[in-house]
Amino acid sequence: MKKRFLAMALTGIMTAGLLAGCGSSGGTQADTAKDAKDEKTADTGKDSDGGGKTEVVLWHSMVSPEVEPFQEMIDNFNAQSEKATVVTEWVARDEQTKQLTIGNMAGELPDMVFVDNPEVINYGEMGVFQDIKKQFDGWDENQFLDSITNSCVYEGKMYGVPYIGNNLALFYDKDMLAAAGVEAPTTWDELVDAAQKTTKDGVYGLGFSAIKNAECTFQFMPFLWSAEGDWTDMGSDDSIKAMTYYSDFVKNGLANKEVLNWSQADVCKQFASGNCAMMVNGSWNVGTLRNDAPDKNWGVVPIPQDKVPASCLGGEALCITKNADADACFEFIEYLCGKEISAPYAKSVAKFSPRSDVDIDKEFADDPEMKVFAEQMENTKPRGPYPKWTEVDNVIIEACQSALTEAKTPEQACKDAAAAIADIEESLKK
Repeated sequence: MKKRFLAMALTGIMTAGLLAGCGSSGGTQADTAKDAKDEKTADTGKDSDGGGKTEVVLWHSMVSPEVEPFQEMIDNFNAQSEKATVVTEWVARDEQTKQLTIGNMAGELPDMVFVDNPEVINYGEMGVFQDIKKQFDGWDENQFLDSITNSCVYEGKMYGVPYIGNNLALFYDKDMLAAAGVEAPTTWDELVDAAQKTTKDGVYGLGFSAIKNAECTFQFMPFLWSAEGDWTDMGSDDSIKAMTYYSDFVKNGLANKEVLNWSQADVCKQFASGNCAMMVNGSWNVGTLRNDAPDKNWGVVPIPQDKVPASCLGGEALCITKNADADACFEFIEYLCGKEISAPYAKSVAKFSPRSDVDIDKEFADDPEMKVFAEQMENTKPRGPYPKWTEVDNVIIEACQSALTEAKTPEQACKDAAAAIADIEESLKK
């Protein structure tokens, strides 16, 4: 097993700043996991917990309320496993890329990492993660939705196992829409109409996140895909149509210009406070609204569509680093991602199991808002998978921000993005 990071390095990385692009509510460090207290045994050269079990170091970025049930599962696994002991270390999401890169170069990596799904292939193709397709194919309980596992597969290799998923939908204030005489929108035209009729008296019709990080891309992709555009063809008429539609909400005063600075958590606060009548946001905010705005009368519908229904996949995968004991690590993956644990844990944190053998109707029979998100999971699309997704992500963010600020026309923003993505693609051939 690889060495754990030195204490000084860990102190430097454990800072606040969790990104919510993959669907977390944000916050500060809340991990209460125990630090490892055992040293390598001189005779075996392997990490040991003193009882003959292999120590597995796991990096994660979870915050409350996810980290408490997660730590409970870790404790349960450690108590019942005869082979492995999992020790968790918290690393801020926005520090993870840097620390994995440094660790890969220095030969000091954890054994497992929770990774935002669009970044799995990046690290896999860099050689940071193992190809675990053999272990996955040999697992009797490997029943997962293709739409989710595809985020971890590239050119026949599998670099991670999804452990949780989420997506985006449209939240709407029932009272505001009723007062405006409109129903919850299902199409692009209906969304514009509802936004126009509810924009008044300091209230904007629609809120979304276009902040300069992965949340922006995450929230733009459903519009792009619904128009049958794609990041692989940003210069197409369909992609330009999507960018025009998206940016027109700000241009026409139907969305606050501050969306350029709002995180998804900020958007939820604006909606809860009555400053926007509708918002694009994720399933994790269902619990937030119920707790923070208990008197608010709201509902959820799929994101209104142009040509086809579309939502964007959020969530994380559990990956095994290149020199880790794959069998010991995969025992934990089988536990965490198995049917017995996966479904109830996901539901407890307002997200979804990636398993195909989970009965959605049964799981969410008493929760109509969460059921909307759950029913979208099978058709939700991942960002990528692509070995240089981080670079593509930055290109799309730049295109969205330049269109929203009117620094460029939507058409020019898309064409410039297409050219930049073509350069990225060309770099892969060298």
